[in-house]
Amino acid sequence: MKSLTDRQQKVLDVVQRYSREHGFPPTLREIGEALDLSNVSAVRGHVAALEKKGYIAKESDKARSIRVLRPPSIFSRFKRRLHEIAGTDEAVLHRIVYGAAVATQDREPFFWGDRKEAMTDEMEKEVVEHGWELMEMKVEPDHVIVILAVWPNHSAQTVVHRIKAAGDAVARRYPRVRDGGKLWARGYAVTTDVGQLDEMTKLLLEQAGKGPAGDAGDSAK
Repeated sequence: MKSLTDRQQKVLDVVQRYSREHGFPPTLREIGEALDLSNVSAVRGHVAALEKKGYIAKESDKARSIRVLRPPSIFSRFKRRLHEIAGTDEAVLHRIVYGAAVATQDREPFFWGDRKEAMTDEMEKEVVEHGWELMEMKVEPDHVIVILAVWPNHSAQTVVHRIKAAGDAVARRYPRVRDGGKLWARGYAVTTDVGQLDEMTKLLLEQAGKGPAGDAGDSAK
């Protein structure tokens, strides 16, 4: 079973404790209150990650429907206890900030209306899943820009791959003008100097609008 981030573990703990004490599961808002999270969307993302990893099950159209399927193993709980004792999450200052931009193939205007909202939701799920911090996100019809803080072992390529995976998930749910073919252009822009991201995005869009351009648009700093 996939491991949990610290926040996901805390959400699972709340669900288990609340269910045990009350005889029924908590709502998303009650989970947020227990963890001092005022953003219900953030709680929803953590719950979605737990469901994806197989720890819980829920009915999307029914309140208080969260069920714990598999509590963490003894080994997992032991590792988490050591983690807490060591305080390895306290005063973490070693995250890396990436600014990344990806464009659709030939700048196809795909992300608009419900698709734009769906892309935002899918990207938020990716952020929660990997324990990242989303600092800024801009979804345009033909490209997506994100600025986020990631862990040191998460590469720029990983970030780009997850952005594209989020878009692919949306493409599977909504019809496209171009039936078949890839949604994304091959190039991307990514940098740790977010001050350069706007200029790099412009270059990326210029290349994406010219049709297939190989990997010439791939760049990292």
